[in-house]
Amino acid sequence: MRGLFQEGTEPIFEPAIFDPAGSDSGSVIDTYVGSPMYRVIPEHGAAIGGVLALVASVWLVRRLARRGNPRAQAVVTRYRALSVVTRFALWLVAVSATVHLGLVLGHELSVYTGLYLVGAGALFAVAALMLSGRPWRAWTSVVLIGSILGYAVSTLSGEAPDQIALATKLVELAALGVVLTPQPERRLRRLAGSTALVLAMTITAAVAWIGAFTAGDGGHHLGETPPPGVLLPFGEDREPTHAEWDAAGDLYAHTVRAIAPYADPAVAAAAGYDVAGMQGMGFHADNEAYKADGRIFDPERPETLVYAVGPDGPVLIGAMFQMPGIGNPGPAIGGPLTVWHAHDHICFSLTPPALSGLLSPFGACPVGSITVPITNEMIHLWTLPGVEEPFGDIDDEWLREYLGGWSESKEPREPAQQNASS
Repeated sequence: MRGLFQEGTEPIFEPAIFDPAGSDSGSVIDTYVGSPMYRVIPEHGAAIGGVLALVASVWLVRRLARRGNPRAQAVVTRYRALSVVTRFALWLVAVSATVHLGLVLGHELSVYTGLYLVGAGALFAVAALMLSGRPWRAWTSVVLIGSILGYAVSTLSGEAPDQIALATKLVELAALGVVLTPQPERRLRRLAGSTALVLAMTITAAVAWIGAFTAGDGGHHLGETPPPGVLLPFGEDREPTHAEWDAAGDLYAHTVRAIAPYADPAVAAAAGYDVAGMQGMGFHADNEAYKADGRIFDPERPETLVYAVGPDGPVLIGAMFQMPGIGNPGPAIGGPLTVWHAHDHICFSLTPPALSGLLSPFGACPVGSITVPITNEMIHLWTLPGVEEPFGDIDDEWLREYLGGWSESKEPREPAQQNASS
């Protein structure tokens, strides 16, 4: 990255002072770009309309039946003749069918819309089979399993799941549970059905995770689709101006020099950083006093230091600057070089207090932890020589290679295959 590693220049960067009068900590999640897994993408809005249309159609049929319409009366009579279990399964399958039809209407013509149309037709067909009173379990299980496997293939092919897709799969899993539950005396079939249902649930959750992470571009650049748990500001990536290059370079050089003494965790602890219990590849040591001082992008007082515990102990790998209060945008003094980000749907354990993961595709955190809907904005600055992106995300494999070389030589070195533009 041009200008960020120049030696012998005096930094001219001056930190800003946070003005609480200009802050707004209201509902701000919609002002960011986040992972589709936690949202409803616009193309799937028609699917919601489809479900509403289904409810309206049922109401209309019942109303026509009361008025003496023979066809409507025949439909209502067949429905009332069904068992409670069959009615429940019928509703679940009908909801999935209308969602698939809505997906066809919400997307441009493609292979996926063709598959959605086939899926909708198959689901409507088994719904009609249920309503007819004829045997329906075998065909319904085939169609539902096919729909779940089709979802897995499309997700692993790059179609990120959203809340509509996940909710629809939960509906289909519930319907599959009904279908695969035979009479109590059929123990072997009951065991096979339970096993198949658990396997289908596992596949659904696993491919949702994999699809959400592979669909995200993985970085912290404007215009990218972030992975689950990351929120980026709206905007498109562009080339930085000369002034932005210089400002980012000044900030970087000043910070590298200012935090160099904190390579010794004891020095960091004396300055107020919480280094107790240091472990892992990205340990964040916070300084509560600096979080509350109102200073933004102050190279002398970063709110957090980041360490990686290598084979021979902790290594200072960078710093993290943090905005006070949720919803306050960080100053992108380097334009597209210094993109702030927030986190959403992360899980914190209560004993001990620590980050424990991300909200799962099915909306759950690990036992003993709570969900944090959104955090305040932050930005990392990586001080290791040769790092590909001094501001942004750091590659885990690159970091492991760096730590291995540092352990061998006891001196920092640049790993192989580094980005020549850095």
